Amino acid sequence: MAATPTPTQSQTPQSTQPSGGGTATTSSWRTWATNRWIQTGAVLLVLVIAGALPYVRAPFPPETGVWLDENLNALYTWVVSNRDTSPIFIYGFNYLSVGLGSSVAIIDDLLQALTWPGVVVLGAFAAWRTAGWRVMLVVLAAFAVFGVTGLWNDAMTTLALIITSVLLALIVGVPLGIAAGRSDRVQRMVRPVLDFMQIMPAFAYLMPMLLLFGIGNPAAAVATTVYAIPPAVRITSMAIRNVDKGAIEAAVSLGSTKWQMLGKVQLPLAKRTILLGVNQTIMLAVSMVVIASVIGAGGLGDAIYQALSKINIGRALEAGLAIVMLAIALDRVTGAVGHGAHTPRIPKRLRGWVLGVGLVATAAVASLGVERWPLEWRLHIARPVNDFTHAFESAIGGFTDALGVWLLDWVLQPLKLTLMESPWWLVVLASAALGWIFGGRRVGVTCGVAILGAGLLGQWNRSMDTLSQILVAAVVVLLIGLVLGVLMARHDVFAAILRPVLDAMQTLPPFVYLIPAVALFAAGRVPALAAAVVFALPPVIRLVNDGIRGVPQQTVEAALSQGSTKWQLLTKVQLPLARSSLLLAVNQGIMMILSMVVIGALVGGGALGYGVVFGLKQNELGLGLTSGLAIVCLGIFLDRMTQGRRTNA
Repeated sequence: MAATPTPTQSQTPQSTQPSGGGTATTSSWRTWATNRWIQTGAVLLVLVIAGALPYVRAPFPPETGVWLDENLNALYTWVVSNRDTSPIFIYGFNYLSVGLGSSVAIIDDLLQALTWPGVVVLGAFAAWRTAGWRVMLVVLAAFAVFGVTGLWNDAMTTLALIITSVLLALIVGVPLGIAAGRSDRVQRMVRPVLDFMQIMPAFAYLMPMLLLFGIGNPAAAVATTVYAIPPAVRITSMAIRNVDKGAIEAAVSLGSTKWQMLGKVQLPLAKRTILLGVNQTIMLAVSMVVIASVIGAGGLGDAIYQALSKINIGRALEAGLAIVMLAIALDRVTGAVGHGAHTPRIPKRLRGWVLGVGLVATAAVASLGVERWPLEWRLHIARPVNDFTHAFESAIGGFTDALGVWLLDWVLQPLKLTLMESPWWLVVLASAALGWIFGGRRVGVTCGVAILGAGLLGQWNRSMDTLSQILVAAVVVLLIGLVLGVLMARHDVFAAILRPVLDAMQTLPPFVYLIPAVALFAAGRVPALAAAVVFALPPVIRLVNDGIRGVPQQTVEAALSQGSTKWQLLTKVQLPLARSSLLLAVNQGIMMILSMVVIGALVGGGALGYGVVFGLKQNELGLGLTSGLAIVCLGIFLDRMTQGRRTNA
C-alpha cells in the first residue's frame, strides 16, 4: 500500500513552482538590463525623444562662453600692444621667435645658395649612401616633381621648416625619452602629458603659438616641434626599456657606470627602434607643417590652402603631389636608415673618400650658378586637371549632388538638430552614462566633464555639429574598414594588392585628402566628411586585418573540423577573438576622423574647425582658442569612451 503523501510533501512542488519562474524571470530581466548595447540604445532613445520635443529644449547658458571670449580677446589685444615693451616678450618670446625664424631662414638660404642642381646632387648622394640606390631614385623623383610643377622654392621653404622643427623635437624628445626609459618616476610624470598632446588635434596647437610668436615661421616651427615631440619621447623610452635584460645584467656585473651603461649598451642596442621614432617624428612634422600654413608658414601647405580657397583643383593637385613626394622620400630615407637595409657596402678605408667626392660634386654643381629650374622643363597640369574636373562634374555631378543633399537632409542635419536641441544637461548626462556603460565610473565622469567643458567654453552648438559629423563618418569608416579588413585577412592576393595602397595613403598629409573630395562634391560639409572617411580608413583596415590574422590557427582549425561555415567561423570565432584589435580600430578611426573633420573646415566643413580657422585668420583669439579647446574636449570624450571599453574587455 502506497503511503499517502503528507500535506507538506504534496504542497512543496506547488509552492516552489512560482518562485522558480520568478527567479528565472528576474534573472532574464537582469541580463537584459545589464546588456551594454541595450543600455546604450536606451540612452540614445531618450536623447532622440528629448530632441523631438520642443517644450523641453534648453540651450546651453552663454554666460561663461561670452566671458571667456571677451577676456581672451582682451588678452590678445594686450599682447599685441605690449609685444615690444613687456619684459616677458623682450627678454623671452621675442628672442626665441628671432632665433627660430633665423634658423628657418638660414637653412632656407643655404638650400637656395646650393641652387637646385646642388640640392639634387646632395640629396641623391645622401639617399644613396644611407638607404641605397632604390631610395635614391625616389628622392630624385621627388626633386623632379618639385621642379616640373614650378614649386621648387615652396618645397625648399617647407623642407627648411621641417629640418628646423625635427631637430628641435629630437633635441627635446630623445633625452626626455631616455630619461623616461631609465626612470619609472619620469615615465609616470611624462605619460599623461604625452597622452594629452596626442589627443589634441593639430589645429589646437596653432592658436597659442600665434598668440606668443605672431604670424610667421617661428609660430609654425614651435607648433610643429611640439606636435612632433610625443613619438620621439615614447619610442625612445620604449626602445631603452626593451633592451635585453641579459645584456644589462652583464654590463652591471662588469662594473659599468650609468653613463657607460647608456652609451655602450642601451643606446647601441636601442638604435634601430630610436631611428624608427625619428621616422615618425619626421612624418608628423610633415603633416603639421602643411597645416601650419594657416598661420603663415608658407611653402607647399600655403600653395594648397590658396588653391583650395579658390577651388583650383589643378593647382591644389600639383602642390599635393609635391607634398606627397616629399613625404614619401623622407619616409623611405629615414625608414631605410632605421632598418639598415640596402646600404651600399663600402670598405671602411674608402668611406671618407666617398664622402669627400660627394661633397666636392655638390660644391662643383652649385658653383655653376643655375638658380632657376628651366621653364621649358615645366609641366602645366593644372589646366588639364581643371578641365577634366569640370567634365567629371558634368558627368556625375548630378549623382554626387543628390548624394550630398540626401546625406545633409536625412542624416547630418537630423542628427545635428537632435544633439543641439536636446536639453544641454541631458546631453551631458547621456555622455556620462555612455562613458559609464563603456568604461566604468571614472570614464563616465571624465566623459560628462569633457562635454560640459565644451559648453562652458561657449562652443556648445559648434561642438554638437562637429560631434554629429564625427559619428556619421565613424559609422561609414567602420563599415567599410570591417569589410575590407576581413577580405584582406582572408585573401593573401587582395592583401598584397591593398597593402602598398594603404602604405601610400598613410604617408599622405591630411590636406591632400581634401583635393579629390572637393573635386567630387564641391565645397561644404559633405566633402569634409568624405575626406575624413578616406583618411581614417587605412588604420582601421590594418587593425581589423591584424586582429583576424592574429587568431590562433589551432582555434580556426578546430572550428572548421566542427563543420563551421565561413560566416560562422567569422562571426563566432574570428571577430570575437579579435575584439581587442577591433576596439582599437574604433578608437583610432574616430580620433583620425576628429582631426580630419576639423581640417575639413578649410573647404566649408564648418563647426569647430571653422571657429579655429576664422579665429586664426581674423585674429580673434577668443573664438579660435575656445574652438580649439572644445576640440580637445571632444577628443577626450571620444578617446576615453572607446579606450575604456577596450580596457574593460
